[in-house]
Amino acid sequence: MNTYKVADIKSDSRFTDVVFLDKSFLLLDPIVPFSSSLKSMLSKWYFTDVFSNGILREVQDCYEEEEDEEEQLPIAILADVISSANQEIENSGDDEQTRLAIAKKIFDKYLLYITAVYTRYATHKTFEKEDIASAVRDLIAYIKSNKKYILRIIPVQKNNPKDFLVLHSLRSTIIAITVGIEMRLTNSRLIELGISCLLHEIGMLRLPPQLYINEKPFSVSERTKIKTHPLIGYQILSAAEFSANILGGVLQHHETESGTGYPQQLTSEKITLYAKIISVACTFEAITAEREHKVARSSYEAMIEMMRNESKAYNPDVIKALIHCMSLFPIGAYVYLINGKIAQVVDVTPGAPRNPVVQIVNETTDDGRPIKVQTNDKDLKIMRVLNKEEVNDILGIKK
Repeated sequence: MNTYKVADIKSDSRFTDVVFLDKSFLLLDPIVPFSSSLKSMLSKWYFTDVFSNGILREVQDCYEEEEDEEEQLPIAILADVISSANQEIENSGDDEQTRLAIAKKIFDKYLLYITAVYTRYATHKTFEKEDIASAVRDLIAYIKSNKKYILRIIPVQKNNPKDFLVLHSLRSTIIAITVGIEMRLTNSRLIELGISCLLHEIGMLRLPPQLYINEKPFSVSERTKIKTHPLIGYQILSAAEFSANILGGVLQHHETESGTGYPQQLTSEKITLYAKIISVACTFEAITAEREHKVARSSYEAMIEMMRNESKAYNPDVIKALIHCMSLFPIGAYVYLINGKIAQVVDVTPGAPRNPVVQIVNETTDDGRPIKVQTNDKDLKIMRVLNKEEVNDILGIKK
């Protein structure tokens, strides 16, 4: 490990690797410049040396790339999409296919927008904070009225590392906001929660992509590196002067109720509510998502795993909110009813998470509208959830 004299380090220089204060205490991530205020603080504390395996260099971003059209996506486009969607909804009434098509359009536009946010940071190290807040505010408003449609969107997973991060961030954010609404957070707190969840993986941009697009189990060294991403994300957003509440959600989203998480091994009372919600949301998303190293499990299997909470990792109140806002048989799941019919869960039943509203597959009313029924514990009881192969067969998806 190399030793560097603090007095000799020029303000706003950067290291190519992490910087330590005493060969064990992490001081600085390579994405953050060695600022004049940091130099002054170290001098005040009588620290004359810092340590790093990297090299010191002038401010020069090795991640500079040409801007692409995704980065150019302005917030006005999202606002127009939402406005247009609301008009389409008003014109179509409650037409199921139209509402789902609108939800898919909004989902896809948000994927483009989040890609633009991540790309802008990767190329320019900046965030348009007001735009991000506006985008999250519009998403919250849409989810409040259209939760049962947006939660049914199952996007195709691509192998591009950036696509993986963006897709995970969006799906997790939709779930987190849905849970936050169920927990009756104020709109201002929902916006903070949404921003924190949307950016909770931003630290991954400074790690090698093979660490999170990986077909093999992590080595000890790889696992150690991947565990740095909450701290890196915290440092990125702290440098950009995001609020303390947003920073807490990003830093602590891998902490657990039992104190076995990272990076600080905090226990329940020291973990922020946003972090607790994001932890549940991104875990639920990860279980149900296709990955290079695993097959996606059903939303029902994910819900059962979260309910069991065998490792005592997740906050019980957040789990309860997740169940009530998505039901035990989550929106989008395909189920087999006691009467032999197959249906898809399309909405929750307040106060009855075991008995959601379902839409019968391949059956319509005389005027062509889908048939929706309220399940119960008697003649319309859900017997089981269909497995992936059965669902693919229903949807005509061939492997």
